[in-house]
Amino acid sequence: MSAMTRRVLPAALSAGILSFVSLSIPPRAQGQDVQQYLRNQYQGKTFVLRGFPVGDVLRYGSSGASDGAATGDWTTDGFVRINDIHLSGDRLVIKAQRLTVVRPDRKELELSPRLRGAPDRRGTETVQVEIKAVTGHNPSLDQVVAIAAKIFLTPQDSLDDLVPDYWKPCVRQGIKRDSANCSFAAEILFVPGIEGPTSKASSETADAGDDSRNRMSHVRNGMSPPHMTYHQEPEFSESARAAKYQGTVILMLVVNKEGTPTNLRISQPIGCGLDEKAVQAVRNWKFAPAERDGVPVDVDIAVEVDFHLY
Repeated sequence: MSAMTRRVLPAALSAGILSFVSLSIPPRAQGQDVQQYLRNQYQGKTFVLRGFPVGDVLRYGSSGASDGAATGDWTTDGFVRINDIHLSGDRLVIKAQRLTVVRPDRKELELSPRLRGAPDRRGTETVQVEIKAVTGHNPSLDQVVAIAAKIFLTPQDSLDDLVPDYWKPCVRQGIKRDSANCSFAAEILFVPGIEGPTSKASSETADAGDDSRNRMSHVRNGMSPPHMTYHQEPEFSESARAAKYQGTVILMLVVNKEGTPTNLRISQPIGCGLDEKAVQAVRNWKFAPAERDGVPVDVDIAVEVDFHLY
């Protein structure tokens, strides 16, 4: 009897201790688990900021809604490499380096640290961003993951759904890597949210640029081409100027019967925000329309937009 009692008491005592531990430790242990998860899943890795927000400090509420930061260009305001991520009080705090998409030597689109020109002319510095999101005290892992999914693209997203229409054909070709002009380096393709679970980069849509060139070649026969009557010079993007980055963007577009550029699409990008600047400028160009037998007609053309600092 006494032997049985000695065996039962330690078990009961152990159960009491375990019960006490389970009541007092889980919040802290859970916090440690969340911190470790954040380090494992995010730190040192590259992600795309949802909405491509502009600014050095970004703030998000507990629902994941941003504080209204302006939307930028995906090549300059989309990608970040996370240097540190942790919970602090009731906040998720992230410190990251902004990256820009560039196409050096007319090869693949790749990632490079975004630079900011130094006003004292001693050089340049990389652009950093701090992100703060309200989580509440002792958030669960699911809550933190849900908030992070409102900040960054996830594997359930697809970049070609999120970029402006003039980028879509090029981005789809980049995902498929079936065009020498629009091809993504592996480091971009591996970022969550680039390709998506069911990418729309089908052969039909990815070849839209080539189809435009074919139609342009066909309609030139027996037709007087359009002539530019007004030309607006493009502006340099801030990131390109800081990096002393330059080159030529090629756009496909339709000059309609009124001589207005329509249906602009990027055919050969250079990145660093210059493609968007090229589109903004060309939208304001004016043409005398193409004619066939004296009658104005729509026509596809390609235009080059040069960016040179000197």
